[in-house]
Amino acid sequence: MDPKFFEENHSYGLTEKSDIYSLGILFWELTSRLSPFDFENKNHLEIIRIKQDILNNKLRETPIPGTNDKFVSLYKKCWQHEPVERPYIDQVIQELDSFNPIDPIDSENNCNCVSIGLNSNESESTENEIFDLPSCEDYDINSDRYNISVR
Repeated sequence: MDPKFFEENHSYGLTEKSDIYSLGILFWELTSRLSPFDFENKNHLEIIRIKQDILNNKLRETPIPGTNDKFVSLYKKCWQHEPVERPYIDQVIQELDSFNPIDPIDSENNCNCVSIGLNSNESESTENEIFDLPSCEDYDINSDRYNISVR
């Protein structure tokens, strides 16, 4: 959520630039595969301190080493504290389009799943193996399991 929304005078409404802030956070989450600031494992006082630091523009997540520099630059622009400093969505799309689709992901924490680092000997031995991948059936957003009735 856009930190400007939580300022004391409550004069800031949510805007397209609020969505851009959230998009920047989402981009960081995609590259880190983590929840921002590890809130799930923090106690109440730690969460309050983190929120205050975010609201006072003193804290943002640290980019994951090895993440594409252009992508890091983009999501940092998106999560700027001041909405006027954030790009518009068409600028975000333009920057994403400018990325080279075959830029390697160079990180120990992030891997390019197409090339997991198999050398030629390993690829021969794994070529016919069946991998135990999770079923996507449990994640059907159209299933009754995710329907929420509004009263």
